[in-house]
Amino acid sequence: MPSRAERLQRWLFPPEVELPEPARRVLQSVYPTLDLRGLRFHLGIPHFFNLFAVQAITLPGKVFPRRARIYIEPRFWDPGSVDGLGLLLHEAYHALQLQEAGPGIGLLRPFLVLYLACAAGNRFRYAGHPMEDDAYRLAGDRESLFESLFHGKEVSHEGCACLATPGSGLRFWQRLIESAPGRLPHLLRVPWAGGSLLFWTAAVAVLALTKGLVEGVGAVLVLLLRPFRS
Repeated sequence: MPSRAERLQRWLFPPEVELPEPARRVLQSVYPTLDLRGLRFHLGIPHFFNLFAVQAITLPGKVFPRRARIYIEPRFWDPGSVDGLGLLLHEAYHALQLQEAGPGIGLLRPFLVLYLACAAGNRFRYAGHPMEDDAYRLAGDRESLFESLFHGKEVSHEGCACLATPGSGLRFWQRLIESAPGRLPHLLRVPWAGGSLLFWTAAVAVLALTKGLVEGVGAVLVLLLRPFRS
């Protein structure tokens, strides 16, 4: 049985796992411009992000400006199946969005600012979130292009050539303006987008500080608990 320190460490920092080479070739075929060298995979959803009961989540890396980390609940990690690869491709689409939205430090990335702004414009409903809809069109749903193409078939990176997606088409300012409430007059959408940018940047900064605090305190607790076994 893992000790309390080990359980806490896994909750804070889910262990990294190597993506099998066949799955890596599939991702490279579908996303030829995605920097897979900067993409890391983890089994488990980290600390308070797990409160949302998600199957997987894509977050920026801690320091490097282009690095992204994909966290997947262990029971959904199945890179050899169509459903498992579909989930990976869906999250990798978000990694592509993150890469194209621009660099930053830690959670302070244009990608997260835009994601929260679009969520607010969609009344914080997951269904209908424009950045999620873009990803689901390609993979992550039984009706998506990837799952429809390979349903009941063996997946190969050669067969994925027809799904090659060089870019997500994400345009930060355009999408930010489009996230404004539908009834807002057109002339007010640009100033509204500026205010939205400031507000959600501040929200992401608070999220980043909270994440750092949780992980810092948790790391200290891990050190204190290590000599004791549960």
